[in-house]
Amino acid sequence: MFQLLSVHNYALQTYMNLIKCQKNCLKYTKVMYHESSKRHVGIQKQIKPAPGNNWRKGDNVTSALGQMPNAPLIYVLAQIRFTLVPRMDKRWENFHEKVFELYPKAETERIEQITVIDGKPTAGDTIKRWHLTNETSTSGIIMDAGMLIFHSTSYKTSEIFFSDFQNVLAEFRPILPEKGVSVSRLGLRYLDLLLQDGNLAVDQQIIEALQLPKLTNIGEARRMDQILTYQTPLGGTMNIRYRQSLTPDVLPADLFPNKLAPPKRLKREKPENSFVGLLDYDHFIEQEQSFDIEAIISHFQKLHHYSSAAFKLTTTKEAPSEWQKEIQL
Repeated sequence: MFQLLSVHNYALQTYMNLIKCQKNCLKYTKVMYHESSKRHVGIQKQIKPAPGNNWRKGDNVTSALGQMPNAPLIYVLAQIRFTLVPRMDKRWENFHEKVFELYPKAETERIEQITVIDGKPTAGDTIKRWHLTNETSTSGIIMDAGMLIFHSTSYKTSEIFFSDFQNVLAEFRPILPEKGVSVSRLGLRYLDLLLQDGNLAVDQQIIEALQLPKLTNIGEARRMDQILTYQTPLGGTMNIRYRQSLTPDVLPADLFPNKLAPPKRLKREKPENSFVGLLDYDHFIEQEQSFDIEAIISHFQKLHHYSSAAFKLTTTKEAPSEWQKEIQL
């Protein structure tokens, strides 16, 4: 079986998120799940369309991808950050009651914050986070006092995804304070797992600017990580992270493991001595706005538009024909 992470302790695996403080203070957060779309400083490059790219003008590429039998798209996440809401530990139960038929599974997560000063740990606040998932654990909701996430490992089309997300927001809005909250950040993230398909290697599925350099005089290439950062016409930021490796541990630690069932593509056998690739499109906008559901969904659709365009510009004409083929797991 194709494994990207050692997940034998799937529900218990933790990560240490190190954050530098002033002077000799070190603050870290022990979590089972990292918040998505953390900002990174990347290398800016000009990405040119692949020669003969066969995505037609106007194609909704991620909608098409979700319906392809061998689609590389394995995970989609939409995140809203807003001002802290008091007594969320009371409010979330009312929310779960409203969405229970669609998202019956619930789990509470506690995140312990610890500050280390001069080598001495000091306990900080404990953050509560709630995970709600559907019956098959293929889509769900993550929420805390200042954040709401809708995510899926069974994405089909952007229309279905945003419609489901809008329904979630419609049930979430009434539990917020009457005066409302201020939204500070919207983020949309797509992950595409590239595997060798037939005779089509991973390098043949991406444009030349992202391909692994073959420096044969110094040895055999094993792994590469790239981050490309763009300012989009929306006033947002898009980080395109590309990871290519001979070892299968390519999933980002801030997203996996999570409470959703692993996508089917992870069950694929990895051909021996073949590379694995991960395209990670992280598009977000940071600006203050009211919690207006129609406006929020409209912003997400615009984020999606440019993320879709980025995918078209970073993949080749040969790849879609392979993604259309049925694959036996």
